[in-house]
Amino acid sequence: MATKKSAKKPTRFPKRELNAWLRKHLSWDHQQWLDLITDLKKQGFTNFTESQEGLDAIGLYLETKKGNV
Repeated sequence: MATKKSAKKPTRFPKRELNAWLRKHLSWDHQQWLDLITDLKKQGFTNFTESQEGLDAIGLYLETKKGNV
């Protein structure tokens, strides 16, 4: 019997994805923030996009790295 591979959710912090996003966005508005969160959610980073702590971590990372990527 063949088993279906389940899609594994990334458990790592989306540092690579956020750095790539920052290279294109020197500043951002609320809609761009929402679009980023939606994109990360589609990539499987729900452990960061569906909790306030995760969203805070993403926001802190972006603000800290802004202009340095």
